[in-house]
Amino acid sequence: MWTITLRDLQFRRRQFAIAVVGAGLAFALALVLTGMSAGFRHEVRETVDGIGADAWVVPRGVKGPFTSQSTMPVTLSSSITGVEQAEPLVEFGAVADVPDGDEVNVNVIGHSIGELGDPNWGRGPVSLPRAQAVVDKRVGVDEGDTITIASQPLRVVREVSDRTYFGGQPVVFVSLAEAQRIAFGGRHLATTFVARGMPTGVPPGFHAVSNDDVREDLLNPLGGAVRSIDITRGLTWLLAVVVIGAVTYLSALERLRDFAVLKAVGGSPRRLVLSLSVQAVTASLLAAALGALVAQLLKPIFPLPIVIEPAAYLALPLIAIAVGVIASLAAMRRVMTVDPALAFSGG
Repeated sequence: MWTITLRDLQFRRRQFAIAVVGAGLAFALALVLTGMSAGFRHEVRETVDGIGADAWVVPRGVKGPFTSQSTMPVTLSSSITGVEQAEPLVEFGAVADVPDGDEVNVNVIGHSIGELGDPNWGRGPVSLPRAQAVVDKRVGVDEGDTITIASQPLRVVREVSDRTYFGGQPVVFVSLAEAQRIAFGGRHLATTFVARGMPTGVPPGFHAVSNDDVREDLLNPLGGAVRSIDITRGLTWLLAVVVIGAVTYLSALERLRDFAVLKAVGGSPRRLVLSLSVQAVTASLLAAALGALVAQLLKPIFPLPIVIEPAAYLALPLIAIAVGVIASLAAMRRVMTVDPALAFSGG
């Protein structure tokens, strides 16, 4: 069986290569879509954890601070009890003018509870000087450049990574006072309060939410996009099945007389079927390897964060085997029903 299988693969190497390349592109797209879905969760986790807060205080009825337009006096922070520290935070969306003349949609965050931009945020309060900013690399500027938000020039003093949300929209960190100048004309307002420790008391009409609640709130606007990505990913797996299945089935049709001869001389139908399945699984595994390589090349092309986790690569061979087996079912059924008398026909 193995000899026959290898010889057939050698004889039909062009068809085999087409199946590998076609399915490989489908696997690559599926991996990128998987990474895109994981990227949404990754960016939210990194940004929320980077603030260095244990709890967020928002108006009652509001699920999280990033999807509401609530404002409140900063003096209310003194009414938050049972915590090590409570500070106001300002968050809003804006458009930044960058040196090359482009406009970039950004999220502005102004606070002083953590070391802005440091991966070990939460180790002590710090406040950026006026007219300075820490920006995510997706803004597309360098340290020392100046960006402008709402006619306010800001000098970039540091770049950071993985500080985005809403599908790759970069964050610009400024001091609390700077954010208040830009958003509220200098009025002492906040959009939420962040605290170290879980509050035992909050101002009337407010409640505390955890980091998990905030992450869920941030992901809610992307719910439709995530579902669309998951549906498209399922269609790419189906596409891989169709590509490999079509090539395998055509190969089986071309070999019907060979299979009929083998059955006529006593060849085991199970071994014949296994031969086709091995071909399909081999093509699928090679396509998976190609897809993993192509996915790495495609990642930088997408403007959205793409995070392909190790688990996705570990699961890929198992998925490839399943795709190969499913793809070979139609060809296997055709071989099982071939009439041995076809070996002696003159057609």
